[in-house]
Amino acid sequence: MLFFPKVKIRWGKVILVSIILLVIQMIIMNVEAFFDMKYYIMPQYFPVWSKLMMPNAGPPPAEFFIMSSLFSLLSALVLACVYECFKASLDKNFWSRVLGFTKLMALLTLVFAYLPMYLMINLPLGLIVSWFVSGVLVIFLGTIVFVKILK
Repeated sequence: MLFFPKVKIRWGKVILVSIILLVIQMIIMNVEAFFDMKYYIMPQYFPVWSKLMMPNAGPPPAEFFIMSSLFSLLSALVLACVYECFKASLDKNFWSRVLGFTKLMALLTLVFAYLPMYLMINLPLGLIVSWFVSGVLVIFLGTIVFVKILK
């Protein structure tokens, strides 16, 4: 692999866990969107949303869901590959491995995505926290799948 040349990626299993994680992510993000709908329909935040997500006031078009699914699959593939690269350095105990990788990815996500987002984008703190919590839940459940399948 490009960054870890000694790591052998088992692409069949990585693609399998990525598809499973895609399903998990779609379910969690739809539940999260349902609970956070009040933020999405606030007129003062309409300019914040991309033209792909909200070309007009109302629900996102089909193109948004297609692109969102593709991006989710790509992020699942990347996360699975990162797990493959780091799993040898994680504890061998199932829950220690799950929690160790989840904490590492959650910390990186917080520091490199959510803290800068809070500083630079005019979004309600409640929405940013909700996105972070649902993202960590996706990583946690995905890591359980990774540990079980990518032994």
